[in-house]
Amino acid sequence: MLAPSVLLGQQQGGMSSLGKGRHTGPTQVAGDTFIYDYKTDTFIVKGNAIVTQAKTTLTADQVDLKRRQRKAHAVGNVRIVDPLGEITGSEGDLNLDDETVDLVNGRVTDSNKTYRLEGEKISKGIGERYSVLNGLFTTCGCDPGTPAWSITAAQMDIHMGDEASARSARFNVLGYPVLYLPYAVFPANTDRRSGFLIPRLGESGKRGFQMVQPYYFDINKSSDATVALDFESAKRVGALAEYRLVNGIDDYFALDSSFYDEHLRSQSSRVQDVVDTQINDTHIPMNRYDFIAMTRQHLTDNLTAYGDALSVSDSLFLREMNVWTLSRDVGAGKTYPNGFATMRNAPSDFGLLNSFENGYARLDGTWNQDLIQNQRFTLQTLPELSVSGRKELLGGLLYTDYDTRGVNFWRSTGVSGMRLDLNPRLTLPWRLGDYLYGFGTLGLRETVYDTSGQQVNIIPVGTQGRRWNNGLALGPLTRGGLQTREMAYVNAGVASEIERVYDLDSKYWEKLRHTIEPFVTYSYVPQVDQNQLPLFDQTDRMEPRSLITYGFTSRLYGKVPLLPASDQATEGGGPAQDEAASTIAPLRTRAGVGSGSVRELMQLRLLQAYDINRSVAPGASSRFSDLQADAYLFLSSALSLGSYIGYDPLQTRISYTGVSLSFQPWWTNNRPKLYMGKAEAGSFLQVSYNYVAPGPTTRAGVNANYSQFVTAKAYYDLLDRMGVYFAPSYDFATGRMLSTEYGVRIKSVCDCWAFDIGITKTINPSETQFQFQVVLGGLGSFGENPFGRNPFQTHVGVLPNYR
Repeated sequence: MLAPSVLLGQQQGGMSSLGKGRHTGPTQVAGDTFIYDYKTDTFIVKGNAIVTQAKTTLTADQVDLKRRQRKAHAVGNVRIVDPLGEITGSEGDLNLDDETVDLVNGRVTDSNKTYRLEGEKISKGIGERYSVLNGLFTTCGCDPGTPAWSITAAQMDIHMGDEASARSARFNVLGYPVLYLPYAVFPANTDRRSGFLIPRLGESGKRGFQMVQPYYFDINKSSDATVALDFESAKRVGALAEYRLVNGIDDYFALDSSFYDEHLRSQSSRVQDVVDTQINDTHIPMNRYDFIAMTRQHLTDNLTAYGDALSVSDSLFLREMNVWTLSRDVGAGKTYPNGFATMRNAPSDFGLLNSFENGYARLDGTWNQDLIQNQRFTLQTLPELSVSGRKELLGGLLYTDYDTRGVNFWRSTGVSGMRLDLNPRLTLPWRLGDYLYGFGTLGLRETVYDTSGQQVNIIPVGTQGRRWNNGLALGPLTRGGLQTREMAYVNAGVASEIERVYDLDSKYWEKLRHTIEPFVTYSYVPQVDQNQLPLFDQTDRMEPRSLITYGFTSRLYGKVPLLPASDQATEGGGPAQDEAASTIAPLRTRAGVGSGSVRELMQLRLLQAYDINRSVAPGASSRFSDLQADAYLFLSSALSLGSYIGYDPLQTRISYTGVSLSFQPWWTNNRPKLYMGKAEAGSFLQVSYNYVAPGPTTRAGVNANYSQFVTAKAYYDLLDRMGVYFAPSYDFATGRMLSTEYGVRIKSVCDCWAFDIGITKTINPSETQFQFQVVLGGLGSFGENPFGRNPFQTHVGVLPNYR
């Protein structure tokens, strides 16, 4: 028969298995038998002894509780449970004030079973510090028996949230030792610290065996650096370095550089590896390098300096290398671009931006390194000055916009010079009642040129043996000196909005709002002779137009009530996944309203244009444009669908179309219990299809007048212990596979380890590459992730996630 519980009083503090926080509340003691020793002020509880304080419970066969010292000695089936985890042992001493514990034959796990710590003796210090004799550590906490992997040692010192050290350590797989270390240090958190990062390993027919071994320097709270050795047995040996500085919310600087020695490369590969032989410079030098930099610095509240730079030693550098930067993330939410391998130019831009009320002034410049044509023909803008803004007139009845742009265009060979473009506009907005509104705009444009030099003639692809790229050659002298162009133009528009609101009052949707927004616009640009003017960019050729554009936009909005946290975690379309939704649906509108939030669920737009005076396109016989439609569906945060289509009613054919889909199966668990490093977690599907109808000068495989291709990326957890990955990219225009990626994942049900293996085949460069990655949940990974990134997940952690 249980004795009545005893209330020991109210005190601050309390014991927690993980030491994340202190509890308050009275301490209660219960058990089969009570003995009180008044000399030592000790309660001795025998049989089903229970000590409870707030949400922490201690159970044992016997507990000796010293009330004055607030210490307890427990014997037999000792178990301490709180919301953060559990500690068990055969015997233990507890201090209820500072939350320290000494256990014999102890075991520690957290509430999610994401790690397990065992030892003949475990001493828990203040917070989450543990000292273990003859112990074991693993993140396979849910495995009841022998864990898939573990670290055992004669002595361990572990500080959860920091790091751990082990003496006389062994790394075990299925309980069998595979690696002996006299001393080892391993992370117990994701905070950054100096040291070797995980290497990247791979194998391909062109590179041979590849290993990239980085070392990370934690300089201070605002800056860090990484250096790495890149060894490719069939091609090169190189060194890479990266420095990152973040000194504000939007103030950052990052510099990447690399140097490669190509003496390992055979002479035949220098010729055979050049897929596009019609680029200007096909030479592959022995020594190669690159510089990549990004910066943004706020000099004052309104004045910002910025710059992005990219420079390479040769035209083929970006196509041949597969490591350009040592991290994806620069800092402050800024990332490097992903398309280095497909860049047409290596651009560098820099400038100053000054913001003021309703406008800005910018002074900048751009330097392009041409990776296909001869550099002497490359057009540079050095410098460019722009001023743009808006001013209200007559108390807001009218407003005027002004754009002024002065540019100095320069190239070493060919036409160069200066251009000043003035473009003021006067707009009258109006509204008639609740449903009709519009605007009228009168614009004046004055463009002044001062140029000299020879014209640059273009030899189109498909002529004079040009199969891959256009050719450039010097033409006759351009008309030099001062030239001007004057133009007046008019824009006007009228629109309306009709809406209806549906009250649903369901658990997940309060209301639906549907809108239909018809519009008509008119644009007039007069005929102006521009044939004698130089051609630098689109500003230099303004096509004459008397164009009417008409159509409508339809939108569907939903108001979502705020759900309890438990519902958010389980509902696939609930607000808990807004972060993922913003990743896959950047066009989706959302706003907080009262007790819930409003989300855009659908957007449909249909439009067409009609030119009163002439055909809408050179060579076309119709004054009507193609009928264009775009649609975006955001049915839930697990599904995003976008599409566009252009239909030619005269030829009764589709002119162009595209579809993109991002989907996350809601019936799968896409949130791993542990931080899995660079490993992508969770099932997902991405598919995109693009089509452009053949033009009148189409030559298959020669020009871009016809395009049709599909790309896909998909990963699915086929079984609890296995997943598959497939990512093809197929070009229907040329009838060939551009690239294919295959992958298989063998994993733990607990998410405590994963083994990924993948094969990638590409045609430019023509290469088959093998990659693998081993991930130990919570600790890190070894190798290179062969899978594509899950669009529904973002990188977690501080260490650079290099590729």
